[in-house]
Amino acid sequence: MFLIDKSHSKKDIIELFKSFKVFIDKTLSKGKIVNDMEQYMEQCSFVNNDKIKNKSDLIKYLQNPTTKQRPNIQEKNDIMYKSKRIIKYCNSHCNLSEVTYPTHEAVFDDIISISKWGDIPSVRRACRLYNSSPYMISHVNPEISPEVKKSLDNNKIIKKTYLTSLIIRVATKENPIIVSFD
Repeated sequence: MFLIDKSHSKKDIIELFKSFKVFIDKTLSKGKIVNDMEQYMEQCSFVNNDKIKNKSDLIKYLQNPTTKQRPNIQEKNDIMYKSKRIIKYCNSHCNLSEVTYPTHEAVFDDIISISKWGDIPSVRRACRLYNSSPYMISHVNPEISPEVKKSLDNNKIIKKTYLTSLIIRVATKENPIIVSFD
């Protein structure tokens, strides 16, 4: 039995084991999952994983704090406030005012301060809008974790895939099919 660092959330643990082809019931509590950890580790398939190659690497990974950045409530509120101000600034054609920003450098300072929280959709939108503004000082890319990046890539693929289907109707005298070419 070993201790798991408390910074790993239940969702993180479930996703981690899903990558090893071990499926954990989401209805279980984190305590129950931690108690059954040895059983889950025995079922792990460490093939095709770059970071964790064996059981001892997995134990080390779980004993160390998570690398994911999670803002606390106050930080999240501050990030959201700055994101909304930047979005407002960009949507108002980069006009400087007391409501948004006094200088373009102040906008750049705020975008730099929030760019490390790229997992938050509002931050990504603020960065995208700022990068397309004519008063951009420097191009700023949000820092996105690999899990979120993979999810965004999957969503792009789904949006690009179109399924077309042909529906053939039988025409009747009461409801004929009319085809016109203009």
